[in-house]
Amino acid sequence: MTTRTPPSTRFADTVARYLGRRFDRRGFFARSAVVGSALAVNPVTYALRPTTAYAAICNCNGSNCDCGALCCDGYTEFCCTLTGQNTCPPGTLLGGWWKADGTAFCNGPRYYMDCNAPCNGCGCGANGICSGSCSGTGCGCAQGDCNNRKSGCTMFRYGQCNQHVPCMGPIVCRVVTCVPPWAIEPSCTTTLRIDQATAGHDRPCLHRTVGSLDSAVEVAGGVRVQGWALDFDTQDPVDVHVYVDGRWAGQGLADRSRPDVGAAYPGYGNGHGYDLTVPAAGGGVRNVCVYAINKGAGSENALLGCRQVRLANPFGSLDGVSVGEGTIRLTGWAIDPDTTGPVTVHVYVNDKYVTEAIANRSRPDVGATYPGYGNQHGFDVTFPFGPGRHRVCVYAINVGDGTTNPLIACRTVEIGVPFGSLDSVAPGPGRIAVRGWVIDPDTAAPTRVRVAVDGQLAATLDANLDRPDVGAAYPAYGSQHGFAGTVPATPGSHQVCVSAVNIGPGPDPLIACRTVEVRSGNPFGSLDGAAAGPGVVKVSGWVLDPDSDSPVTVHVYVDGRWGGQTVANRPRPDVAAAYPGYGPARGFELTLPVAAGWREVCVYGINIGAGTTNPLIGCRSVFVGGAPFGSLDGVAAGAGSLRVTGWAIDPDVAGPISVHVYVDGRWAGQGLADRPRPDVGAAHPLYGPNHGFDLSVAAAAGSRQVCVYAINSAGHETNPLLACRRVAVP
Repeated sequence: MTTRTPPSTRFADTVARYLGRRFDRRGFFARSAVVGSALAVNPVTYALRPTTAYAAICNCNGSNCDCGALCCDGYTEFCCTLTGQNTCPPGTLLGGWWKADGTAFCNGPRYYMDCNAPCNGCGCGANGICSGSCSGTGCGCAQGDCNNRKSGCTMFRYGQCNQHVPCMGPIVCRVVTCVPPWAIEPSCTTTLRIDQATAGHDRPCLHRTVGSLDSAVEVAGGVRVQGWALDFDTQDPVDVHVYVDGRWAGQGLADRSRPDVGAAYPGYGNGHGYDLTVPAAGGGVRNVCVYAINKGAGSENALLGCRQVRLANPFGSLDGVSVGEGTIRLTGWAIDPDTTGPVTVHVYVNDKYVTEAIANRSRPDVGATYPGYGNQHGFDVTFPFGPGRHRVCVYAINVGDGTTNPLIACRTVEIGVPFGSLDSVAPGPGRIAVRGWVIDPDTAAPTRVRVAVDGQLAATLDANLDRPDVGAAYPAYGSQHGFAGTVPATPGSHQVCVSAVNIGPGPDPLIACRTVEVRSGNPFGSLDGAAAGPGVVKVSGWVLDPDSDSPVTVHVYVDGRWGGQTVANRPRPDVAAAYPGYGPARGFELTLPVAAGWREVCVYGINIGAGTTNPLIGCRSVFVGGAPFGSLDGVAAGAGSLRVTGWAIDPDVAGPISVHVYVDGRWAGQGLADRPRPDVGAAHPLYGPNHGFDLSVAAAAGSRQVCVYAINSAGHETNPLLACRRVAVP
């Protein structure tokens, strides 16, 4: 069906195009809004003198605002300024929309929607716009403030939304979102209008995070909070942070389905609910607060709500689990907030009740942490159990107003089957080193491990090395359960597996497998630094050859010419940590004499084994020599004198240099920068620490400018200014 454009609309469009040539890039919508308003507010003036149509709005409808105020810029205020909500106020209708591209607020297009007043049965003529008096809508600056744009003044309708409503009143306010209008209001069409002039329009209330803390209840181990949160700047879920008694307790993502939220905020989707549990130890009333974390252009994280939750369920800790010969031992503590007396703990193994204990042993540490309950809340229970892998769980039994017998903790233990850890597998030259520990629960004596490479037995090692950490974790077995050794390996990728040798009946369990690469070929390493000194360059770094335990020789070239050599045998613990199979003695340092100027220094590693070349480790460009440099650290004024302190270095010499002092541009004195300055020596180690100065010069009373210069010892460059200070001499 073809829709005819009413004559009044064609007339308005014609005039809008005319005004567009006079209205400085305000865009089609700005022109149309001006025309619509002018026709409704002052049609005679507009018709006779079209160039004053903008002025018909710029009078701010009788207010005392200046023409430069927001109230007079021709646009309508955002709804959130009026109501606090970025939605059309009750009783208004969405009349149309436009888009602004490339805004800073949505990382893309932003959509603006007009909320028009209703006509309430008034006629509106051919232009489809009725007077605000039909709905009691006044015209003026929003909330009577010149710093707000107008409300209820613009008589205009874009028309893509609610097209079944023939008449609408003036625009009350605007809604702006990152969500397309048709995703929010089903009656809106996708017909595009653009106004780039509004791309920078913004209000802080458009970037709020909103939501609710619907509930906060005690659960086993803490507090469960439920609610919803969303950020007006995005459809993505936001983080929520939980605080208990003002302290951080946990966080989660508000990404659960909440159709009610989706219905209340169409276009943002349903995935904005949260449901998370945070720990909250101790009894009594806890203040639980939840915040929505702003992820858009806003600066505030909204408080969603606070609730007071009474914690009445028991709480505690399973501190230790150890196994003996056919036994399991558990230690820990438990408290019920409703009593200072001891509570019972129940032990389950593989989900079946096994035994119980009274938590009445002295635990001064627990008493210090929870002083209102005393010390007698520890438990220590040992019970027999058969071989195998078992899951052991401890529950605190409620004696008061709590709602449950909460789980304190669960642990998995092995009885009768050796267990342990393969801590490291480190390739070296033609070998692989393994390290770890193993315990057989049937005995406190050491056991053994088998090492296989690519499925073939390579070695059997005794697990009898001292491992204090293992002894601390499993005190019933002692600490003599560590193993370490090497097995031969050819270059390439290998799978290394370690199994424990079972002393009693049963299989020899696999401890772990690792895949490693045994390297071969050319040396490799790093040129970490090249520092210039007085007529020298110092290079440092590390090199290793994957085919050899021996240190690598390094050759140094300066500007493509031979400079010297050294051996990479200095301690480098960081290299040993990265390549544990090669040890720490892989570092090098070498200081070479060089001429002044820019120098390119290159370091090569000299191949020892199967490699094919002496590879370049690295090159650096350094400048040797140059003008002096330093610092004027302080100027202190005394009666008729000035004291200046600082330091100075000439890159051409290791010794001290002179510094000259000028007061108000006139020579005042000089001295030698030869005092100890360990900080300067640490920053410039090739020059040593003796480069400080501390001089006193005469100065007349009054405001004086003090300048200090470093004197070039070479005599062929400038004497650079270190700094100037202005001081008052008494």
